[in-house]
Amino acid sequence: MVLFDAVIKFIAAQGQPAWLVGGCVRDRLLHRPTHDLDVIVPQGGIRLARAIAQAFDGASFILDEERDVGRAILRDHTGQTMEVDVARLRVPDLAADLSLRDFTINAMAQAITSEGAAADIVDPFGGQDDLQKRLVRAVTESSLRDDPLRCLRAVRQAVELGFAIEGATFSLIRRDAPLLAVVAGERVRDELGRIVAVPGAWQHVRLLADLMILPVVLPEAAALIGVTQSAPHYQDVFDHTRSVMAHLEGLFALLWSDRWAIPSAVAGDATIIAPADQWTDLAELCAAYGDDLRPHLLQPLAAGRARREALMWAALAHDWGKPAMRTVDADGAAHFYEHEHWGAVLVQHRGEVLRLASDEIAYLSRLVHEHMRPTHLARDSAGVLSRRAIYRYYVALGDAGPDCALLSLADSMATRASRPDPERWRQRLRMTETLWQAYFRERAARLEPPALLNGHQLMAEFGLTGGPQIGKLLEGLREAQAIGDISTPEEARAWVAERLRSH
Repeated sequence: MVLFDAVIKFIAAQGQPAWLVGGCVRDRLLHRPTHDLDVIVPQGGIRLARAIAQAFDGASFILDEERDVGRAILRDHTGQTMEVDVARLRVPDLAADLSLRDFTINAMAQAITSEGAAADIVDPFGGQDDLQKRLVRAVTESSLRDDPLRCLRAVRQAVELGFAIEGATFSLIRRDAPLLAVVAGERVRDELGRIVAVPGAWQHVRLLADLMILPVVLPEAAALIGVTQSAPHYQDVFDHTRSVMAHLEGLFALLWSDRWAIPSAVAGDATIIAPADQWTDLAELCAAYGDDLRPHLLQPLAAGRARREALMWAALAHDWGKPAMRTVDADGAAHFYEHEHWGAVLVQHRGEVLRLASDEIAYLSRLVHEHMRPTHLARDSAGVLSRRAIYRYYVALGDAGPDCALLSLADSMATRASRPDPERWRQRLRMTETLWQAYFRERAARLEPPALLNGHQLMAEFGLTGGPQIGKLLEGLREAQAIGDISTPEEARAWVAERLRSH
């Protein structure tokens, strides 16, 4: 707040009219923390942004040269970043400029005076009334057509603020949602990312579908609606996907209770939440591994976006391959053989459209491609995994292995919520604990043992030439060492000699 007040005083001292507008006015009225400022001036927006950056040892750059919009990026004494966006009035009159904004709650202004931001609010469209009613309302009938991204922004602001979308605006969004097809992928990505990151994302996805936004921005998710499944599933693929997201949020709640809550039934939604005893079991498991899972899931993948947020995207995308791979057998049961492979292809494509970073796409594709692996392991091993199975799991998944186990827990809970199976649940818990223990507590010894022989030694001692054979032998050696079959260089040489004789 000290930096906020200092910037306001600096702007006031520049000798021209200036107003706070948009989100910072809204948030001040809602008594929400305000870290960024939006300012409009009659002229010289870029010039003022540069002056602010220079005065407070920050940086500045041009957002829109034609419209005279600049941004200053500052840091306070705690390291907290503040962005100050300064724009020239788009039309000479303040009220007319506010009419060009998206929603009434963002179309308010406060004059900046020598005493700071004036208490009087310029509110020509009833934004304060809509704040009281907790509504997101378009300023004009053409607001969404002026910038179709506002269709998504309405949802994002509603879910972040806990507001509802006003009825006429709801209809306008349904009318104008197809225009989102022409919006740049990275702009859509940023709004979707914030929607998915807000607690309650499993309900937000249904809202996107109701508003006809989902078929435009995530057609792969919209295609899940109405795709029926056989037992033990009790929902179509779309509602099952939302249920997986809900249960993943519950797992997050066991790790970050200050942000998420274990989900509960929602009126009008047929989704069943897993029984209380399963959450009790998971609370114990997460307590044992929470100090490992929390920093792991907060690791950034790219552009400041963490694994935790990407994991929710993986929950949303994990069954995208099912519609194309659905078959029905002679008994009428639906099957989705190899759906995870096609799903990974779809995730790759959608990630490119949305301009996700390459490592984000790789992470999501891997999780979608391998999301059935824990289920197969639990089924085939009754939850008691061999060292070979654990090693091969992490060869396939690498550092995404703990994440996949978490996703699979949510998937299993969602699938069987209507008919819990205690024995299968115990198997799932045993398997998950084993996978986490191997990664977080025993990785050096069991997954990444120091090499007993290298490629040069193999070529020199066994008369081999470089090529795929060397790679296969080295991988075989690593696995044999990881599972305990060999432990010394001599045993490694004997292992190689035996493989060469048998092949």
